[in-house]
This record gives sequence, structure tokens and C-alpha cells, in this order.
Amino acid sequence: MAIFKSRGFKFRPFLAGVAGIATIESLICILQFFGLSKSENKFFTVTGSWNNPNVTAIFLALTVPVFLHLFQTRYRKLIVAGFLSILTAMLLLKCRTAFIGTILSVLVFYSLEYKLTDWIKNKKNSTTVKAVFIIALMIGFALSSRLYNAKKDSADGRKLIWKIAAMMAAEKPLTGYGYGYFEKEYNLYQASYIQKGKATTEELSNAGPVIMPHNEILQNAVEGGSIGLVIISLFFGSLFFSIKQKNNTNLNDLNPEIDLQSNRIFNLAFAGIASFTVMSMVNSTMQIVPVMCLCILYSAIICSALDRSQFFRILSVIEKSKTFSNLSIIGILIISFYLSYLIFGMAQADMQNKKSRILKETGQNERALKTMPYLEKWLKKDPNYWKNYGAIYFEKQSYRKALNCFQKAQALSSLPDIYLGTGICHEKLKQYPQAVQQYEILTALYPIKFSYRMRLLKAYLKNKETDKAIALAHEIIQLQPKIPSEKVNQYKKICLILLQNVEKQNYQLNHTEN
Repeated sequence: MAIFKSRGFKFRPFLAGVAGIATIESLICILQFFGLSKSENKFFTVTGSWNNPNVTAIFLALTVPVFLHLFQTRYRKLIVAGFLSILTAMLLLKCRTAFIGTILSVLVFYSLEYKLTDWIKNKKNSTTVKAVFIIALMIGFALSSRLYNAKKDSADGRKLIWKIAAMMAAEKPLTGYGYGYFEKEYNLYQASYIQKGKATTEELSNAGPVIMPHNEILQNAVEGGSIGLVIISLFFGSLFFSIKQKNNTNLNDLNPEIDLQSNRIFNLAFAGIASFTVMSMVNSTMQIVPVMCLCILYSAIICSALDRSQFFRILSVIEKSKTFSNLSIIGILIISFYLSYLIFGMAQADMQNKKSRILKETGQNERALKTMPYLEKWLKKDPNYWKNYGAIYFEKQSYRKALNCFQKAQALSSLPDIYLGTGICHEKLKQYPQAVQQYEILTALYPIKFSYRMRLLKAYLKNKETDKAIALAHEIIQLQPKIPSEKVNQYKKICLILLQNVEKQNYQLNHTEN
């Protein structure tokens, strides 16, 4: 913020750099589409330089205001070419959130540039305003319907996530479940919701493991309760109300030329924040590092534009104090070094954890196991570390040690593969009641996964719970997969054979008694 506020700072080269990064990212997407560059994810043809195509698309959408501002420079043709490149990339990435963010950026930016609010307030334009409003509603409704039906299963899945997340927030309205625990608590809550028979058939077909709610407001409400909700609302609200203060600042400004340039910079930042906020309602943005960085930059630009505020006057007085300045520098250096130590330590440990996983996959279990104890200092709160540790012990057939690791992972995460590993360890140790318990949670975590239901079915039989096995076999036969496969057909045949055998046994038993 202080950098943007300084008179010597040049916005144009800085914004050109942001546009350049976005253009390069979009060109990577285009190259991936034509097969000239490899995708970062085997399930998607186009992803950009990130593994998740949504990350790339949302980042590109958030750079749109920068391009709109740079259209007014002498390099207009070059900027237009870059802008067309990022639009093409967003179409290839197929992210609905990015489409929404792009449209909103354009509307907000040009509304501020051409003072649309003043035009709307003019009574002479009332008829035109009404007509435009009706047309906009019709277009908005048609566009919303098109976006919803483009990925209907995904949209329905998010509706279920938002519904359950809202229920969770209502149950712990004050403190929430704790920051960083959304994934763990949500999946267990959803599993309980399904086990109690509250889920509809449509909800069951769309239920699955969830890492984030795709709605930052809901996530803060679940994790932080009303306190977290108030904090995030104040953050976004203060940025939106800044436009009123900016207008008041302009009324007192004596230099129209500086005011015009300041307004244009403010407008692009405000459009970026508006886009970020709306995209936060339908997707996860704060967890995406490049997107959050842009949000921070836009927020800093908005704050730096309000240089008439009392806050900046107080800040300028404090900055003049040499003692305070020296103490600030020392404090910042100490904190920076400590954070760097933590970040690099965790990053190195994470890399070692990944190497251990690769060693395990290549059968080098002893080498993989030697590394793991030294990583606990850095990764003891990382479920992936304990899951990997458990998998290595499992490969060595040390099932009790593997079980201990999987149970530590369960304390931090509720993703299905952790419960799967725990259940299999219980089976190997012939602890069938415990295995059944794990598999029951597993099938509730991912009800459409046939292989999980089959594991539960076999565990029921091993635990001599024949009635439950028969009931589950009927469910598997009736359950329809989203994508038909030969494997699912095999599962259904096994269930049919099981039911036929049970029927024969019952017939023979009844015939013998008679």
C-alpha cells in the first residue's frame, strides 16, 4: 500500500507486467489445446501451468480489469491481442466462475469509467433505464440457465455442499468448527446426514468427498462462526464502501489531471475486487495463491487511492519517527527470517514425503521408511504425511503400525482413502467389527463409489452380518452409476449370485424342516 501511495511509483509498467504474466499463462493453455505442451492434469487437456484448470481460469479472469485499463495506452493493439488470448484460454478452460468474473469486471469497470450511476439517477433517462434493466434481467436469466446446465451435476453437487455447510454453520453459530478443519468436519457431517437417511436420491448421486465449499462466505461461517463471518464481511464491505470516500476525495481535489489518472487506477482495482467477491460466492478464491495475491494488490491500490483519510495522516506521522522506523525494520526482518525458516523447512519436508511415496511405489520400502521419522517435526499436522507413512508400513505388512498412522491421519482429515486404509488394516488384523465401522463411514463419505460398497459387503459377510449383507446387495443392484462400466456390472453380478445362493440355502433349510 505504501509503495502504491508513493509519488515515484509507476503504475503502467507494473500493470503491463501483470498483463504480460496473464498473456503467457493464456498462451500455455492454447499450446496445451493443440497438443504442443503437456497438461498438468491427466484428466484435463488444458490446465495452464497449474494442476487445476479453475485456478488458471479464475486468475485470468481477475486480470481482465488490468487489460481494460491498458486499452487506453499507445500499445493498444498489443494489449488487445493479449486480451483476446486470455479470453480464448478461458473458453478452453471451461470455468463458469471465470466467465462470471469476466462479465462483472467489464460491467463494473466501464460503469465507473463512464459514471453510469449518474446517468441512472438522471430522471430524463428513467424509461431507458427500465428498458435496459428488463433486457439485462432476460439476458442474465438465459445466461444463468446456460451456465447451470453446462455442468448440471457439478452445480447440483455445490447446492448440496452449500445446504450442508449452512446446516453446520447454524449448529455452531458463534465459534464455528475451527479454521483449517472444514474438509474434515464437513465430510463427517455429510456422512452422518446420509447415514441418518436424510439425503434424497438426487443428493446421494451428487454426494462425494469435499475439500472446500466453493463459497468463501460459507467457509468462514463454518470455520469461524459469526466472528469469522463478521470479519470477512467487514473486509469486503470496507472495500466496497471505499467508492463513496473516493468520490468525496475527488470533490476536494485541486488537480484534475492527477484525479483522472487516480480514478482510472481506482476503477480497475475496484472492478477487480468486485469480480473477486462475486467469484468467491461460487468458488474458492482465498485458497488460490495467485488469485489471492491479485486481491491483495487490488485492495492495496484502493487503500492507497484514499490518501485524504485520517488513517494515512496518522501513518505519515508515525513513519517520520526514526525510532519507530528502525524498530519496524528489525521486527519485519525477524518475522521474515522466522517465516522463511518455517516455509522452507515445510517445503523441503513435503518434497521428501513425496520422494518417499515414489520410493514406496517402486518397491523401495526400506529406503522410504528411513526418511519418514525425520519429517514428523514439520509434517505432524499434515494428513498426507501420516497417510503415506501408513501406506509404507502396510506394504511391509506391519499392519498395526500402519493402522496407528492411518488413525493419526483421521484426526486431521476425513477423505475416503484414509478410511479405506484404516478399514483394510482392521481386516488384515481380523478385527472385522472395526472394519465394518470404517467401511460404513466410507460408503457414506462416497455413496456412489461401488468398490467401497463391495468392501463393506464382504466385511459384513466376514463379520457374519448376513442380513445387512443381503440388504446392501439389493442396494448395489438397484444403484445406477453415473458412468456405466464393466467393473460395475461385475459387482452387480456378484451381488445377484450372492442373493441366489442365500435364496437356495433358505429353500433347502425350509425343505429340510418340512
